[in-house]
Amino acid sequence: MNSILDNKYPYLTNFFNTAISQNRLFHSLILYGSNNYIQYALAMELARQLNCHEEKQENCNCQNCRWIRENKHPAIMTISKIDNKTDSSKTVISEEQVNSVLDTLVNSSDFHRVFIFCNADIKKLSAAEMKDYEEYKSTGFSLPQDISDDKIWYPSGINTNCFSTVAANSMLKSIEEPPSNVTFIFLTNNKDDLLQTIVSRSQAFYVPDKRIEEYNIDFFKKYFNNYPMFNKANALDFASDLLLYQSENNLESEYIINCIQFYLKELAKTNIQNQILVKKIFKDIEKTENSKKMLRSYIKEQTVYEDLAFYFAN
Repeated sequence: MNSILDNKYPYLTNFFNTAISQNRLFHSLILYGSNNYIQYALAMELARQLNCHEEKQENCNCQNCRWIRENKHPAIMTISKIDNKTDSSKTVISEEQVNSVLDTLVNSSDFHRVFIFCNADIKKLSAAEMKDYEEYKSTGFSLPQDISDDKIWYPSGINTNCFSTVAANSMLKSIEEPPSNVTFIFLTNNKDDLLQTIVSRSQAFYVPDKRIEEYNIDFFKKYFNNYPMFNKANALDFASDLLLYQSENNLESEYIINCIQFYLKELAKTNIQNQILVKKIFKDIEKTENSKKMLRSYIKEQTVYEDLAFYFAN
């Protein structure tokens, strides 16, 4: 497989190499974790391995490998709310879109068809997202859509809000009884973000984020300096200041929540002997994780920040 992926995820690439060589790769896969860019790179590399007619080497220049690296292979499709659209919906992967994909399976193909389901946007990237992009670019694959006006195609985890239940349910028969040489791959942050009927019919693999994430926690210290006591009077100010800090520094809302989690984890390390406090910290970390789920459900950032602020103040 790709050497970058081999170095970062040898247990995954070894498993997939063996499964492909023995023709035992499961027909529906879920890749989950926080780094959706590297999930996408792994999915594309799987597609290349499944379609390479040479020795499957990293530098193979056969037609299939070239097409896949260029993201132009006729049998490899990225399915998102903005990719391979067949209708006018702009916020979801629609039932019509899924049915269009399934219609292609009626005819046989000389290729191994791979359908990669994810959420996606075209936008200007923050510094944290640019790290994702640079890492993905280094794997040698092209994005589904071209870059324009400093905006870049950016994948994110699929969830029940961007992948409607109706659309997901229309896939179940094909996932349960797939045609030969077809693989469905779902990219998500958390398995719970997918319809459970799809999860139960798929093989799931955790893809950890191998980046060394840098978190600037200086901003948060003034609010948490009396933790676990949190000033109720400052709750709304805290939420407003988070929004302002995010905007002024061109940060993603999930990065803000990650900073809070990192701060709490560091606090737990320095108070490891105080089991009551550590228990409280871990409970609060769980709450911040729920805040990320709220953000992925398209709840307004201000609402999420206010909910978190008043939770801390209780």
